[in-house]
Amino acid sequence: MPTTMAFDTATCRNIEQAISLEWLRTNGLGGYASGTLCGANTRKYHGYLVVAAHPPVERYVVLSRVEDRVIIGGVTHDLSTDEFPGTIHPQGYKSLVSFELGAGPVWRYQIGEAVIEKSVTLIHGQDTVVVLYKLVGGKGPVKLHVQPMMAGRDFHATIQAHYRPGWAVASLGGGGNQIGLSAHECPVKVVLAHNAERFNISPAWWYSFVFRQEQRRGYPDRDDLWTPGTLEFTLEAGKPAGFVCSTKGVPFEHHAALMAQETARFDALEKSFETQVPGDRFAATLAVTADQFVVQRGGSTGGAAAQTSVIAGYPWFEDWGRDTFISLPGLTLVTNRYPVARSILVTFADHMKDGLLPNRFPDKAFTPDYNTVDAALWFVQAAYEYWRYSSDAALLRTYLYQPLCQIMEKYRDGTDFGIRMDADGLIRAGSRGVQLTWMDAKVGDWVVTPRHGKPVEINALWYNALRIMTLLARLANDDTRAAAFEQMAGRTAVSLAQQFWNPQAGCLYDVIDDDGNKDGAIRPNQIFAVSLPFSALAPAAQAGVVQTVQSKLLTPMGLRTLAPGSVGYHGRCAGDQLARDMAYHQGTTWPWLIGHFVSAYVKVHGGTPAARQEAMGFLAPFKEHFNVFGLGSICEIADGDAPFTPRGCIAQAWSVAEVLRAYWEDILGKAPAWPHEKSAVPARATVGTDTAAAAR
Repeated sequence: MPTTMAFDTATCRNIEQAISLEWLRTNGLGGYASGTLCGANTRKYHGYLVVAAHPPVERYVVLSRVEDRVIIGGVTHDLSTDEFPGTIHPQGYKSLVSFELGAGPVWRYQIGEAVIEKSVTLIHGQDTVVVLYKLVGGKGPVKLHVQPMMAGRDFHATIQAHYRPGWAVASLGGGGNQIGLSAHECPVKVVLAHNAERFNISPAWWYSFVFRQEQRRGYPDRDDLWTPGTLEFTLEAGKPAGFVCSTKGVPFEHHAALMAQETARFDALEKSFETQVPGDRFAATLAVTADQFVVQRGGSTGGAAAQTSVIAGYPWFEDWGRDTFISLPGLTLVTNRYPVARSILVTFADHMKDGLLPNRFPDKAFTPDYNTVDAALWFVQAAYEYWRYSSDAALLRTYLYQPLCQIMEKYRDGTDFGIRMDADGLIRAGSRGVQLTWMDAKVGDWVVTPRHGKPVEINALWYNALRIMTLLARLANDDTRAAAFEQMAGRTAVSLAQQFWNPQAGCLYDVIDDDGNKDGAIRPNQIFAVSLPFSALAPAAQAGVVQTVQSKLLTPMGLRTLAPGSVGYHGRCAGDQLARDMAYHQGTTWPWLIGHFVSAYVKVHGGTPAARQEAMGFLAPFKEHFNVFGLGSICEIADGDAPFTPRGCIAQAWSVAEVLRAYWEDILGKAPAWPHEKSAVPARATVGTDTAAAAR
């Protein structure tokens, strides 16, 4: 059941295909290594060593790539591939015979009888990368020249050499095989340890590397890189050559142990589900990929002071609260990583402010942004999922109980951004010019998808949270709060079921504004009124929602954010920032939504084997998607129109997490019972039979 991804010579030598396929490996600190199959960097975010200066944010591209070539019989053959204005040069991809992505990427080049293997291995828990070459076929010796190409810039930026003085190079001893590299503009300093026969010091700038993906996205697309010189090796069978680039100054002699450690870690991840679903490559691939998003905040991966969070997406997102709580079940609970889930919940509880949880931890600031209405409500759901999987009721009853109550009571009484419960039991939030829901695209002062007032998913989450907190208050022997939460839940259920029902469309309105106007646009937000463990809708209404979403919004890549034919619909999310923002939640497909659609679909069809089998058809396209964009991962977004081209981040946490969660829980049926379904917890409300259903 290997999850290593392999590509043959035909793919490797097709430049348009090879330059479009991207690989990624992360280190658990917010840093990563990423590039393309052919080796050319197409994004300013690509690099062999991207370091989070303030884990997991403030990231810098330190080692961008290498220029490498071999000399055989006096003839030089390039291994590297670059794109410069109007040309691809050098064209090392023409000698590339295979590419594999396992614990790290591995390239094999054949030149005559010589076969050279190159690997890049990022080490988990460190800002360390191993770049290694081996002669695995043919007879040596083969001369190898490698030039490390340094960037030393913010990963959102590009470099023009005439603004930079270059890097400082210092010999650190160790037999002359350790080089210290530092740049005035970059807070990250590294040591490059190697086993080269000679280091030919010849510092120089290389100019005008082209980033084709940035060009397509309307951003600056040229970059200059600096090299300290050339490492010269002689490749012979059984004698690896290369270097270790690290912020820790790791000796080259440690490379084998580090690579073995990373391979063992990769193997353990891909075997996460082996005992329960033997040979399931889909689950194994998702388990490996899920690990990439879990990061430590402000410390090493082993330090007691470290806090755990989730990077929303690579390469450019930070850790976002909303994304973290939606992703938590798939990333940590399905994969049996309960201590990680616990740490995430505690981390964010410690950052609570007036009942709100951070929307995001900005890349260049240490103070979180709190401008979200749904993060806190998803936190309640994530805590309930944690209780479900781990049976650790003590964490909720003790450490989390007061923060959870603070959320509910602040939302009831009113908190920042106009968030409060109205007399009808529904939550309203926001104002003109403010975007508080997940549909948050904004251009200047223009909110592209205005949803202030009473959004449907916020009230579905609110009702769900009230039912959860009723159970938790009983568990904590807090009868006063239990009665209050239960009373509010009854009122909210009736209002949600009655006020949001759109009889003409047979589904739910998306938003009710402060004047009582109801937005009838068909959007996916209504699916949460069915998929969450507590639904305020009668079975017939739940079925209507699922049928409408399926017929209007379902694509092979997830759910569209707006039905085709609607005013403002955009079926393609491409072009510059303005064009993409206009489409972002106006028709663009989001893979993460497929998880809740699958949960809702299986629920309304009674959880039968036939329903599960049909629902698997909604997830099946992602098996192929692993091979066409971010290798082994799931993208952030895709076009709303066929052929549903992948866009945005190459690896998105909630996309991976929700596909894995839905597969595990709803297709395989492996999830434990909900606390409200267990006899040990006296639950007065059950899914599908509550106040609203009874009122009907």
